[in-house]
Amino acid sequence: MTSADPPDLAPDPPDPMRGAAGPLARVRRALRPVMVVVAVLFIGLAARDLARRWESGEAIEVRPAFVALSLLPLAAGAVVLGLAWARLLEELTGRAIPRWPAIALHVESQAARYIPGKVGVPLIRMLGAPRIGTTSAVVGSSFAVELVSFVAVGAIVGLGLLAAGGEQVAGAIAFIGRWSLPVLLALGALLVALMTVDRARAPARLRKLLAAEGRGPLMPAGLPLLHAAYWLTWAAHGACAALAVGAPPGAALGGSGLFVLAPIVGFLALATPGGIGVREALLSVGLAPAVGPAAALGAAVISRATSLAVDVGGWLLTRLLCGRAPPR
Repeated sequence: MTSADPPDLAPDPPDPMRGAAGPLARVRRALRPVMVVVAVLFIGLAARDLARRWESGEAIEVRPAFVALSLLPLAAGAVVLGLAWARLLEELTGRAIPRWPAIALHVESQAARYIPGKVGVPLIRMLGAPRIGTTSAVVGSSFAVELVSFVAVGAIVGLGLLAAGGEQVAGAIAFIGRWSLPVLLALGALLVALMTVDRARAPARLRKLLAAEGRGPLMPAGLPLLHAAYWLTWAAHGACAALAVGAPPGAALGGSGLFVLAPIVGFLALATPGGIGVREALLSVGLAPAVGPAAALGAAVISRATSLAVDVGGWLLTRLLCGRAPPR
């Protein structure tokens, strides 16, 4: 696997971030290690917060086999999410995007979500745009479209799983509130609009902002399906995390929707790196009526620790396998 473009790929389109003058290219190369250092710093803070939360909780019996099992869906989900992004880029550009370099760049950017404000995620992708044969402008617009599907589909999957959980997660449903149906309808309508309305009919200013040339919908029909598959991996991860702290199977499956909603709420909490604290609070409060407060906190901490391990491990793996693209 290599981060170089395939031989049959068309020449790179012009990118405003890399011109003949060269200073912007040097800035791009200088920013990458800075972003990595900042991400590592906040990952360390997240790890310290996990240790503090675990020590302050009541003693619970943890089943290591389920903890290890909870890692597998997260790893699979990282690949699915990268594939979804590559598919979206192909729709926006009308050209082939190298799959593994795109997945590697996507995984690398995910580690940057521990930077407050979440600015590291789109910035890392924009800086790496030349590695996958596209421009920073297209990558930036792809992030906006991806975010809509990512959040909307996640909310639909999470709330749907909770609704199917029945009495096992009645407390969680009460905690979420009665606004779930209107939210589902609104998000569904937005997704349908993005998958059906021709981009050529959008206002010229919006098309320019999104670098949306050509015709066709902004969002490929397969993107929400891939995002649904991604969020189901989080549901499987959540069920394993709950089983790891002794939750009954019914409660573990019924509460799996909370492990879908919690990362979304954490991501939307822009001030907190990686949603630290916000995600754990939602999981702890939502799961407590079904499994007890100690087990709920334990499941939340296990979920954070394993997702952190996958983020860091995925980043290290892509660095080892793909290396760095040569400067352009």
